Amino acid sequence: MVFRKICNDTSTMSATELAHNFVFVKNREAWYRDFDREIPVRDLMREICAKHAAPADADELTDEELDEILYDNLQFGTDDLEGVFALLYMALYGMTDVRAWLERYETTGLPTTNRPEVLQECVGTYGAEAQVDMAVEEMSELTKALLKYRRKAAQGSKDLEAARENILEEVADVIIMLTQLIMIYGGRDLVQETIENKVDRQIKRLANTEGETGSEVAQEVLQPAT
Repeated sequence: MVFRKICNDTSTMSATELAHNFVFVKNREAWYRDFDREIPVRDLMREICAKHAAPADADELTDEELDEILYDNLQFGTDDLEGVFALLYMALYGMTDVRAWLERYETTGLPTTNRPEVLQECVGTYGAEAQVDMAVEEMSELTKALLKYRRKAAQGSKDLEAARENILEEVADVIIMLTQLIMIYGGRDLVQETIENKVDRQIKRLANTEGETGSEVAQEVLQPAT
């Protein structure tokens, strides 16, 4: 059975999958779910706190009052139930955010490897210069694959699918090499910041693209800030 990092239908989840998906964002709020129900995390905490009288009036508190009290109760640590429940609340909210980030990455982020140490070992074994050369070669192969696919008018459906699969394979090779380039040159934070800046510029450009060709707009957006 394939383990799914992100899933939403509890009727199809394994216990392990539920353990990674039992909190989630719904209506811009943290929610809890199990195999029997789903409920806002605040209401879950009201239920737990009221049952154990810690605090006893939790089910009568507004959302803001509940948040404030549970935040304040963190001072008790694990010495009493009020502190334990405050820690639980903090953990549930934190896990909700982390799952939302993972879901966004799994949906739109570049695929990556779970074994980055292998790529780091490649840099150490073969040398940075050799890996940079390999990155250039792989990007060239991707360019060739894209140009081949563009000639689709002269290809049958079978050839077209083969060309598409070739693109995907070359994309995988390029991602592997891009990961190594960041290992070689560092600056991961700068790369992330630059991506965000360029996407912000793209948002502004998209609002003013009428009458311009897509290639002209894209080239302008991707120009260096300097």
